[in-house]
Amino acid sequence: MSNASLRPDVPLVQPAPPVRRRWKVNGYMVTGGVVIAFFIALALLAPLLAPADPNAINLAQSLKPFGFDGHLLGTDNLGRDLLSRLLYGGRITLISSVGAALLATSIGTALGLIAAYYKGWVDIVVMRLTDILMGFPFILLAILIVAALGPSTVNALIAVAIANIPFTARLVKSEAARVREREFIAAAVALGAHHGRIVWAHMLPNIIGITVPTLFMTTGWMIGQTSALSFLGLGTQPPTADWGSMLAESQNYMASLPQVAMLPGLTIVVAVVGLNLFGVGLRSSLLRED
Repeated sequence: MSNASLRPDVPLVQPAPPVRRRWKVNGYMVTGGVVIAFFIALALLAPLLAPADPNAINLAQSLKPFGFDGHLLGTDNLGRDLLSRLLYGGRITLISSVGAALLATSIGTALGLIAAYYKGWVDIVVMRLTDILMGFPFILLAILIVAALGPSTVNALIAVAIANIPFTARLVKSEAARVREREFIAAAVALGAHHGRIVWAHMLPNIIGITVPTLFMTTGWMIGQTSALSFLGLGTQPPTADWGSMLAESQNYMASLPQVAMLPGLTIVVAVVGLNLFGVGLRSSLLRED
């Protein structure tokens, strides 16, 4: 028996440190990261890159093609510069989507950790609440929430976040339940560690490989959902531009000038794919080292 084990101030069981992780960059991360960086740069530099006021109406120049009179991407049905509206609309879309993803991931992660750690009736209550929310189709639940709160960008953000909480909570609970059974958690409990410390200092670091990639993929999902609410008139309200409202305004003019709908639609697709690629790459690059 070692001398350390005979000392009264040294516990016989030491909690294991959180699982260490190392990065391994892959093609998914690089491709997705480039796309994400591109859209962030466009959103930040919108005031410098936009050639015109995105809300300036000029009916004499409505539905003009690429390059007409200084309008690089043409104009919409009200003569507004499409490039300017795409840039400023990207700001609104990205901010609302990131905000919704952060809110949903934070609350869902907290609920999943609490359910996994306490188990018993706490687990039952949390999971049954998520079952109730998941019983509604995602977009229908978001529409109901926005209808109750009123159409706006902030309310659309809140609606899609609430609708996504159950999915994050269940994913986190599944992973956290596995971590809950590890020896270092049992050791921490035996040594009298505070419940909050066990959850946030021991369990949370060991599920980062799930929560962080999920955040990026959820953001991509949120872009589609907030744009869908704006398309239905329940999100960002005119004249403020976002990609979903631009699609809604242009749907009647696709035959005469297809780019008015194709540009915001293609932008949404590329942004969502980029975020999903980065999330998938990040998840696969977080390798465990026990």
